Amino acid sequence: MEAAEFADYHEAALAIDEVRHGAVLALLMQARQGTLAGFMHWTLGGSGQCAVTATHRSLFLGVLDKNQCRMLAELTARVDYRGVIGADSTANWLVDRAVELGLVFRDPVPQQIHSISDTPRYPGSPGHAGPVTAQDSALFVDWMMAFQREAVPHNRSQTHEELERIAAEGRFTFWIDKEQPVSMAGIVRRLRNSAAITGVYTPPELRGRGYAGSVTAAVVERIYAEGRKTACLYTDLRNSFSNRCYAKIGFKPVCTSMQFYRCDLASSGTKPDEAVPDHRARTASANCSGVMQ
Repeated sequence: MEAAEFADYHEAALAIDEVRHGAVLALLMQARQGTLAGFMHWTLGGSGQCAVTATHRSLFLGVLDKNQCRMLAELTARVDYRGVIGADSTANWLVDRAVELGLVFRDPVPQQIHSISDTPRYPGSPGHAGPVTAQDSALFVDWMMAFQREAVPHNRSQTHEELERIAAEGRFTFWIDKEQPVSMAGIVRRLRNSAAITGVYTPPELRGRGYAGSVTAAVVERIYAEGRKTACLYTDLRNSFSNRCYAKIGFKPVCTSMQFYRCDLASSGTKPDEAVPDHRARTASANCSGVMQ
């Protein structure tokens, strides 16, 4: 199938649960528009039973059962994908088979997808929301680089030029207190009925004051104002503080989502004898942190 035909076949089934499968739907949208480099796709059964990846991307899983995941592991054994992301148990099933085939992964990042469709509750922090613009690019670049180091250290870091372009796109929002930005959050993707939030960052010296919750609530309201009914985000289940923060705003759990990073790629710079203990041991000490890609 060509990209457009593949998208036509799978989109309707995935859109039934748009929040759960939002990452796959977003990639299908980009592939249809021709803006996604190195797009690869696999159909494992009926509509929605699929997987996609692209250059510098992980392998994103659709509505797959255990046998389909194991089959996909075999089909992609020689594909240079960065990692695996899938809702519920899908990523575990694929990685278990991939490890049997000789691939090596870091310990998984256990995530939770949350969504909100009601009015968000603000934490009560002083200040107000304001847009991130091209004039804010220096601060935005500094904060995003800090966010990437802290939250997604195993992802490909965006360049200074890429981050300047994002600052100018208007997708991010500051929380501003005493005329100074104190926190930020942004919209990573927009679908028909929902949009996803990412890049929630507050400098360490300003944390614990409710700024992150305030800017997240403001972005939720912005998503509603654009005509979408639902906002969603991913959290690291190992970070109990952030999970409580989003619950107080009104986010509710949708499903779990496991993320595995590979450490056997030639492009990663990791030599086999220096690799993080692999997934087979189940006791490796690698401490990865992740958010939605």
